[in-house]
Amino acid sequence: RAPADDEPDPQVEAYAPADGPLPTRLDALRELVGLSRARLDRDTLAEAGRVLDEAAARQRLSSRHTVIAVAGATGSGKSTLFNALAGATISDTGLRRPTTSQPIACSWTDGAAGLLDRLAVPGRLRRRPHPGPAASDEALQGLVLVDLPDHDSAATEHRAQVDRVLALVDAVIWVVDPEKYADAALHERYLRPLAGHAEVTFVVLNQTDRLPGEAADLVLDDLRRLLDEDGIAVGEHGEPGATVMSLSALTGDGVPELRELLGRFVQDRTAATRRLSADVDAAAARLRPVYVAG
Repeated sequence: RAPADDEPDPQVEAYAPADGPLPTRLDALRELVGLSRARLDRDTLAEAGRVLDEAAARQRLSSRHTVIAVAGATGSGKSTLFNALAGATISDTGLRRPTTSQPIACSWTDGAAGLLDRLAVPGRLRRRPHPGPAASDEALQGLVLVDLPDHDSAATEHRAQVDRVLALVDAVIWVVDPEKYADAALHERYLRPLAGHAEVTFVVLNQTDRLPGEAADLVLDDLRRLLDEDGIAVGEHGEPGATVMSLSALTGDGVPELRELLGRFVQDRTAATRRLSADVDAAAARLRPVYVAG
């Protein structure tokens, strides 16, 4: 296996321009929270405070890296996809469920230790991609991929880890399979509440090798329909939505296309800012009723 990425972070450039829109919006949210302390319930204020704290924490860390979680249900093949993207068997796969009990990370470049410390990924579970095309792909330089436990695991601590990490990463790849793509647990607990984060969301229909003929297209169309109901698909007026595609991590069909999409996404270097901006939107929406009521 490739060595762990546990070296200290080098000095990195400032996260965002001081006059950019995100710092201004964070300042406005901070002021709004201060004005709202006597008017809102404790939980709403605590969530707004968490958003501000986590935004500050992310901004102190590398802007050259994009942290993307790979999430999915039991048997979805997310670890197989994680390994396919890394070009090596880093995360265990197999019949025993769950196969992933802790977050496992793969960093394409040095300097991600601080980001992985924030996610509490153990040093022994930090890897590098296998030497070869995956590791040398220039577009993926800066990618930090994190394989999560199953979001529907019977183990409460696994689900808690998923929720904790999803609140901290820059983006997420949701891996679904032909049997569970419509599960209420996925749509009601995650996709629908995170519709505002659609720009930093990928939804991948895996295991298309199991679907005969045109069945893969039919299932993908139905998945898009559900995502539209969730509010996370591309809107009717072309507003940004989640990236949706199908592939087979087992056979490799469609994996190069996903790798290319991820490369463009990583090189854009705006995922973290977009994620934090969506967090600010959500926090402001929770505060808004007090100021528009009556």
